[in-house]
Amino acid sequence: MRLSVNESYFRQSPIKKRTQLDTLKLIKDGGFDTVDFGLFNLKKHSDEGDDHRAWISKRREYCESIGLKVNQTHAPFYEGKPMPESYKERLLQCVEDTAALGADCMVAHGDTWYCEKYNQWDYSSVVNEVYEVFAPAVELAAGLGIKIAMETLHEWLGNHYHRVRLCSFVEEIDDLLDRFNCDAVGVCWDFGHAALVYKEDQFKALKRLRHPIIATHVHDNYFRNDAHSLPFQGSINWHEAMRTLVEIGYRGDLTLELGHGAIPDGLINDFISYTHKTGMELLDIFNSFSQ
Repeated sequence: MRLSVNESYFRQSPIKKRTQLDTLKLIKDGGFDTVDFGLFNLKKHSDEGDDHRAWISKRREYCESIGLKVNQTHAPFYEGKPMPESYKERLLQCVEDTAALGADCMVAHGDTWYCEKYNQWDYSSVVNEVYEVFAPAVELAAGLGIKIAMETLHEWLGNHYHRVRLCSFVEEIDDLLDRFNCDAVGVCWDFGHAALVYKEDQFKALKRLRHPIIATHVHDNYFRNDAHSLPFQGSINWHEAMRTLVEIGYRGDLTLELGHGAIPDGLINDFISYTHKTGMELLDIFNSFSQ
């Protein structure tokens, strides 16, 4: 099992946003040798120029030159409104980028496509909409030898009138993956999101999944908002989390996904080092249950 972390979070700074290359070097210097690569841009990155494939190739070459391995990527998404039609094409490009980076899988939100009146929830229609959008991407992923991991999500807090997000419950993500009937698609279990939906019962829900977990998002909260905090800084029982992963036979990676706030330059090295140390504590707990 490898320990990974999302690089996109550490790009944020109170003064000036860090470059991606500088951020990757900070992550390596902080103790990580595996990284989650963000592909959130719907259009080209500001520094990529006209040759996108060359830009991606150079990112992989740089990671390899400093001893970093990309284990997974994250596809772009919108929350609360329909994706533009161009998203389908961008999704295919992200699959190609994931393979080009040498990653094993691409994490995606299975709720990022809505019909015109998405707030008028019709379950069958929503599942069909999402399937139709992602089916070409799953087919492409299978041909390239990588996988797509559909992330467990959560309903927006304060919404008491209608559903808006597919894949907030394990039954929904199972229903969606049933449609694909393909080994190239699996589940990314997001511990923070599941904590918002199930609270202390998330591990019972995890065990109800019929489809395999092939990736993780590891972060903490107090069951009230999607804080994306470090493990042990919220209400999630991380010993029980690791025990459950062992019990279901999980053999993938632990990928920390932090968010919100911006770490100053004077603290960033210590913070990344502490982040790595926190992740290694989780690995130790996992390994203790594996014996």
